[in-house]
Amino acid sequence: MGSIQHAALKPRLGEPASVSPPTIDWSRFLKRPPIRCIGHDCDISLSEKTVLITGAGGSIGSVLAERLMRGLAGTLLVLDHSMRNLRALYRSFAQRNVTLPRVEFFHTDILDAMELQEIFSKYQPEIVFHAAALKHVPELESDPFAALETNVLGTMRLLEVLQYLEVEYFVNVSTDKAVKPASVLGVSKRISELLLPAMRSAATRIISLRLGNVLGSSGSFVPLFIESLANGSAPRITDPRATRYFLSAEEAATYLMSSLDVTCGSLLLPEMGAPRPIMELAEFLMHETKDGTIPPGSRVAQAQASGRMENLPLEFTGLRDGEKLCEELTYDDEFLEETNIPQIHKVCANRSFDADIFADNLGRLLDLVTKRRKTGLIETMSRLVPEFAPSPTLLRYVT
Repeated sequence: MGSIQHAALKPRLGEPASVSPPTIDWSRFLKRPPIRCIGHDCDISLSEKTVLITGAGGSIGSVLAERLMRGLAGTLLVLDHSMRNLRALYRSFAQRNVTLPRVEFFHTDILDAMELQEIFSKYQPEIVFHAAALKHVPELESDPFAALETNVLGTMRLLEVLQYLEVEYFVNVSTDKAVKPASVLGVSKRISELLLPAMRSAATRIISLRLGNVLGSSGSFVPLFIESLANGSAPRITDPRATRYFLSAEEAATYLMSSLDVTCGSLLLPEMGAPRPIMELAEFLMHETKDGTIPPGSRVAQAQASGRMENLPLEFTGLRDGEKLCEELTYDDEFLEETNIPQIHKVCANRSFDADIFADNLGRLLDLVTKRRKTGLIETMSRLVPEFAPSPTLLRYVT
C-alpha cells in the first residue's frame, strides 16, 4: 500500500469546510505557563527520525503532527481512519510550503493488519505515537464492541507488527479514565495499559502516558459549550460538582515527545496540577467567548454582558452512564516515583501481574469481541480489570 496522493486530500467541491474553534489561551484557565518543552530539548530525540502517528487527525494527534511538520522529523507518517481529518491536516501541511520533513498521509484503519504491515515494512518507522482511539464515553456504553475492537485489538495489531521490526519507541496515549473505570472507554484503555508490558519487546521501548481531559478536544465539553453559547441556547452541564484534571493539546503533545527522554518506567503520568471544577471552566468560557458570536438580546448575551455566571442559563442534566463525578490518577496500590524529567512521573504498582492469566482472559475477550457475543463480556472485562464498575446502560446492552 502506498501513501494517499495529495490530490485525494484536497477538499472536494461542495464539501463543507471544518469550522475552526476560537483560539483560547488555556494558560489563563490552567493558571500556569504553557508547558512547551521540558527536560532536555524534547525535539532532539525526534530529529531526522522516521515517526509514525496513528490517529493523526484527532485532537492530540493533529497537534503532535503539526509540531513535527516544522522540520523536526526526517519522515513523518500520519495515519487516520477519517479522510476528513486527513484533509484538514494536509491543508495545514500544504500552507507551510516546506520540503522537509517528508510527510506521507495514510487513510488507514489500525485494525487492518495487512495495511499496517505494508506501511511499517516500507517506511521502517523508528518512533510510533499511538493516539488512535474511540473516546466518547456515553456513546461507547451502547457500543462496547467498537470500543474494545479499536482501543484494545487495534493496539494489539500495532504491537504485533513491532515484533518483527526495529522500532525504537512505541508511545501509547492513555487516560485517567483507565483508573477504577466506570466506562467502556476506561476499561478498554486500562486493558491496553496492561497489554503493553505484557507484549514487551527487546528492541522497542514501550511507553504508556496517562493523560487527563484535553481542553478543546473534539466532542468534549469545551466545543459543545461554545456551540451552545453561539446558538444562544442554554449550555448543558452534567453535574455542577464535577471536577477534572485538565491540560491543553499542546501540553499533551509536549509530554508525548518528552516521554522519549524518560529513562525508566513503562507507565508514566505527567504533572497536570490539581483537579478543576467544571463550573470554573464554564465561567472561563463565558468570558472568553468573542463579542459578536452570541445572538444579541438572548439570555446568554445578557449574561455575558453582565459578566456574572449566575445570570447564564444552564441546563444540568446529571452524570451520564459511564461518567464519574471526579477522576483519579492512580489506583490504590499504585504510587509515583520521580524520573529524570520532574514533570513526568513513573507509575509503580505493588500488585503482582500474572502474564499467563492476563493472556488467557485477553484471548477470551477478543474472541467475544470478534464474534460479537454479549454473553460473558462483562465478566471477562472484570477478570482483566477487577475494579471495573459497569454502567446500567452497558448492563442493559448485554442482556
